[in-house]
Amino acid sequence: MTPETGTDVHPLDQHRDPSDAALVRGLAAEVAARYGGGLARMRRANGYSNATWVGDGIAVRIAHTPVDMAREVALVRALPREVGHPEILGEGRSEGHGWIVTREVRGQNLHEAWPTLTPAEKRQAIRQLWARTQIVHDATPSLATQVRSHGGFVPATLDDATAAAERAGIALGLTSARRSRLHELVEGYFEAAPRVAQTVNHGDLALMNTLWDGEVVALLDFEFAVLGPVEIDLCRLVCEASVSDDGQRVESEAGAAAVEIAARHMDATHGPALIHSAAVLDQLRDLDIFLGHDHGEEPVEEWRPCRLLSDLLDSNGGYLAPLLTPHR
Repeated sequence: MTPETGTDVHPLDQHRDPSDAALVRGLAAEVAARYGGGLARMRRANGYSNATWVGDGIAVRIAHTPVDMAREVALVRALPREVGHPEILGEGRSEGHGWIVTREVRGQNLHEAWPTLTPAEKRQAIRQLWARTQIVHDATPSLATQVRSHGGFVPATLDDATAAAERAGIALGLTSARRSRLHELVEGYFEAAPRVAQTVNHGDLALMNTLWDGEVVALLDFEFAVLGPVEIDLCRLVCEASVSDDGQRVESEAGAAAVEIAARHMDATHGPALIHSAAVLDQLRDLDIFLGHDHGEEPVEEWRPCRLLSDLLDSNGGYLAPLLTPHR
């Protein structure tokens, strides 16, 4: 977990309004106290859309904005126990901000543990992460009514996705040819998605949303769970295993394992197009987030989502090349 340093701004809050961050922290402290926790003794966990503190036997997760978490709570309570999600002790809203309190589970955030793992352990972690995810996928018949067909990086409509593509084209200064390619990929998702089996995806499948204790012990944070093609989760799995934090493609055993999993599970006909377009939508969402922040003098082209999006628009498909090249 990321430690806090006195009254300094936490790295996870550096792009937020200080008064908003202070409000969320104050609300989290009140919630933690109800369940026997003291925020001063708890550590800040990784995560962007929500703020999470862990310690004193509990984990408190609270939304940065006034949103309800009731839908996520209902889904989590319906998940098979084998997913490993921590037991929910309580949920509610404080000044409009939804919150969830779960029992603390022994383990380390996999994203933070990742640099310390051996290549074999990373390969094992990717396979185990996918095994937990498959438990969710297999439970689609009982979970489907709990999720929507959009959320996270999956826009509600083609118009929404097209608008995001337009913003990206302007921000990256794309040529007309690359803008056309971007729109082609975005449209391809909405064309192909209804033609394949609809699966309950985690929607934000990431090392950061996984607990590791010598093995994967839990899959966390289902706020972006979505009903759609399995390629939604597959594109994230491959990205997490194959791309560094700064957006560089990395050759590794973990990446090879993720590619092998994706090749085995994506749709035989529409899979290549869907995993490619889903990956593009993923980076469009992240780019919108980056555009809303002040990144000082850092060139736009150096932003991680810009690097990844640019690579995905290349003829080989960037980090997805091993899955796309045989189909070209």
